[in-house]
Amino acid sequence: MQINVYSSAEEVAHEAAQWISSLAKSKIESKGSFSFAISGGRTPWEMLAKLAQENLPWEKINLFQVDERIAPEGHEDRNLTQLFQVLQGTRLMTRLNIFPIHVISENLQEACEEYAQHIEQITGNSKLDLIHLGMGADGHTASLIPGDKVCDVENQMIALTDQPYQGRQRMTMTYPLINQAENILWLITGEEKKEMLVRMLNKDPEIPAGKIKQDQAILMTDLL
Repeated sequence: MQINVYSSAEEVAHEAAQWISSLAKSKIESKGSFSFAISGGRTPWEMLAKLAQENLPWEKINLFQVDERIAPEGHEDRNLTQLFQVLQGTRLMTRLNIFPIHVISENLQEACEEYAQHIEQITGNSKLDLIHLGMGADGHTASLIPGDKVCDVENQMIALTDQPYQGRQRMTMTYPLINQAENILWLITGEEKKEMLVRMLNKDPEIPAGKIKQDQAILMTDLL
């Protein structure tokens, strides 16, 4: 894994936005589009706000969600709600192709299958150009939660968590989808994550983050 260390979370967000912008330009030039998925979190939202200032052909960029809480539309618990707040008033709101996870569907299992199919239709092979990931202080990433059966899913690209986590059931990308991404970008900031970061870098299979492939990954952090 490529590791880039910065002095602050703000610098991590800035450098990540620059890196994504460069990758997007390269992919659009080579194949005409760029597809990536974003996780929630304070530093990622700062990154997205900075990315929104870049001069990119946004209509050729497809943005997916890595995971989402099962909550009503517009609820503050939803990553999508936070994402829209970040982008409100920017050019991205009208030009970027945003594909929300349908957690308000009456049949959530079907919604998982439909989202996976949609990713396949857009990408042609379910291989996203970039997946952004964060990590919790317990070693979870996306909504792959320690001890949850969702971590054992091998035959679905999108799946539901078996149990609520922090009060909400989740819908998430699974290892089969994440690990085939062309690029994975880790943004990990905050002192409370230092121990788990070491375990992740050592590929500790006891934490969900430790089972993400590292050969196509870059880590941006303020912790090392």
